[in-house]
Amino acid sequence: MAYTRIHAIKSTVGKSIDYICNPEKTDNMRLVSSYSCSPGSAEYDFRFALAGTRYGDNKNLAYHIVQSFAPGEVSAEEAHQIGMELADRFLKGNYSYVIATHKHQGGTHE
Repeated sequence: MAYTRIHAIKSTVGKSIDYICNPEKTDNMRLVSSYSCSPGSAEYDFRFALAGTRYGDNKNLAYHIVQSFAPGEVSAEEAHQIGMELADRFLKGNYSYVIATHKHQGGTHE
């Protein structure tokens, strides 16, 4: 059974993006996708988007949403597609995002 967690990112957007896009975990970046930004520019894109809003003083700079699947529940490609569908439905094209699917030993995917 899959589960989802949401973590607020308060100070390390760049490090968080580097972690989620780690080539060793994402099949050499094959399981990385983005919307309205690129993984390399996302930190700056997110900062720029917040600066022009009333949320500029918000301590949350971004959010890291983690979906985890049990071994054998879905393939890495299916997990990635589910992540993109979640982001598209939840954000409705109003916000940039980066999606990365980690291939873990034992068959679980995040």
